[in-house]
Amino acid sequence: MTATAFGEALSNSLSLSSILILTALGLAITFGVMRVINMAHGEMLMLGAYTAHVVTAEKYLGLNLYWAIPISFLVVAFVGYLMEVCLIRFLYGRPLDTLLATWGVGLILQQVINLTFGANLVPMHLPEELQGHWEIGSLNLPRYRVFIVGVTALCLLAIYLWFYWTSFGLKIRAVVQNRPMASALGISTRTVDSMTFAFATGLAGVAGCIMGHLYNVQYTMGGDYVVEAFMVVILGGMGQLSGSVAGGVVIGTGNGFASKLLGNEVMAKVVILAMVVGFLLIRPSGLFVTKERAYD
Repeated sequence: MTATAFGEALSNSLSLSSILILTALGLAITFGVMRVINMAHGEMLMLGAYTAHVVTAEKYLGLNLYWAIPISFLVVAFVGYLMEVCLIRFLYGRPLDTLLATWGVGLILQQVINLTFGANLVPMHLPEELQGHWEIGSLNLPRYRVFIVGVTALCLLAIYLWFYWTSFGLKIRAVVQNRPMASALGISTRTVDSMTFAFATGLAGVAGCIMGHLYNVQYTMGGDYVVEAFMVVILGGMGQLSGSVAGGVVIGTGNGFASKLLGNEVMAKVVILAMVVGFLLIRPSGLFVTKERAYD
């Protein structure tokens, strides 16, 4: 592999890993706290991309990417909050009903976006300072892909500070460890659920925003990445945040380099999927062992 090909594979791997990590973290957080598998999580990513389109398009707000990222987080987090308050909180402890309900919400969101914006692909433009490449020796690294890694690192730092350095993060960890005891001590578990679910969906919105500036945007784009995000969560260990980060790096890096070596992106995904399945047959708990907890 030449230095140029290695640089392309490395930049593709880093950006794909970052997007998968942001998407998978939301799934891991909702499962870890509420034991809910959100089948509409891909549509939250899609909403983030379309929010970025509205924010950056000249015919709408005409702002830049730096505004689009926090606005996408807030808009999608608000949608997630409404989703938890109006639907999911009535289905806790009923996993099959939750799967079907969130899947139905995802279909509804797809059609709403389709009717509002149409089925055509929506291109977005990067700020000038994020266009082009950085030359490091014989490597050419696209600036925007490095920017994606930086955004993901900031999000990971924010999650760490939120979980381990705030009183609300302490409440979240208390609910995860022992929900009945946390409730008995005066912690509003419903507030924890709704705010955590909103935060998790907001992360998907950020992933959709940065992905929308990397690829074209369409109303079915969520399903293309949520499957890999589920793979990341399962590989890392259900409900394990550190496992989701490790799983995202493994699958993203594997896809990036396998695509370059095999010359076929679809074949690369098949190979990586087969390797993940083989690993899970040996270690079903994933990279990090998770502790089972009943939802009361």
